[in-house]
Amino acid sequence: MSRTLLPLVLLFTACSSSGTDSADTAGACDVTITTYPASDAASAYYRTNIEVTLDNPDSTVVIETDIPGTQSFSEDGLTVYYTPTSALTPNTDYSYTVHYCGGDPEIKFHTSDLGTAVTDPQASIKGSSYLLNLKDATITEPASVGALLGDQLGEVDIYVNATEVTDTQITMIGAIGNPDATTPTQDWCSRSIDFPVADFSQSPHFVIGGTGTTTITVAGVSVDIQNLEIAGDFAADGSYFGGGTLAGTIDTRPLDVAFFDGEEGALCKTAGSLGAECQPCGDGQNFCLSLKARDITATKADIQITPIYGDDCLGCATAVPADNSDTCAQEPQ
Repeated sequence: MSRTLLPLVLLFTACSSSGTDSADTAGACDVTITTYPASDAASAYYRTNIEVTLDNPDSTVVIETDIPGTQSFSEDGLTVYYTPTSALTPNTDYSYTVHYCGGDPEIKFHTSDLGTAVTDPQASIKGSSYLLNLKDATITEPASVGALLGDQLGEVDIYVNATEVTDTQITMIGAIGNPDATTPTQDWCSRSIDFPVADFSQSPHFVIGGTGTTTITVAGVSVDIQNLEIAGDFAADGSYFGGGTLAGTIDTRPLDVAFFDGEEGALCKTAGSLGAECQPCGDGQNFCLSLKARDITATKADIQITPIYGDDCLGCATAVPADNSDTCAQEPQ
């Protein structure tokens, strides 16, 4: 492991609940809790779970709330989850009490307007492109090396474009942005992402993806993400979507080249020592990590996405790729 990376990983391990506020600090019981949604959060996502993170295990923790739902613990006993039976109501006050060895703090929060019906999806969403803001997202898996991945993913521009919208379905295509462009520009050297048609019957909520391989450039190397899935809720006016989540399985081997001088398996060893085990990749080798992020927002961007089926580095200014080919149908402009 590089000497510069180790302090970063250890620092993140001590602060793995980024984005939340400490609710209370125990005295004699030596347990500090961090809550999500945080105390007095003013714009919580209406589909959120309640999470209480502990710096030391406490099996006595009970989350009490009027919200119908169920409680569970993570395998390491350091996170308590409360999963509502159904989505909360937008723009509404809620509260929950955490009973644990250090006290009984009450946490109050307010949900945002997300979840309110979109006024006119055909006019406000269809044909629009959105740029995902990954810089401010919270990496929840793998928590042990989330800071490293989060910093690098934050440098990647991922666009999604809504090509078709009905009352029950939404079709989107995705693309990676050109990292060297000064204005929103598609990277012609990266394949576009053909998401499967998504169920939009719970509008404004959507879930797209979940199949195939997406290749992105992280720290100068190409990284594959299997079964990339993106979800969220469109704002009522379609100007952005929030409450976003991203999930997939990332192949860590290229990151070994970027951060560990090519020592194969170095990132998996680091993650394993901190409680996150690598799993088999498509070739059966245990070098893949489950990737999950939340709190993603995406705002409209002035860009139209062109399908790129192969690795097109010709730099076509108005590319119309040949059917599933590796090059443009026309010469570079």
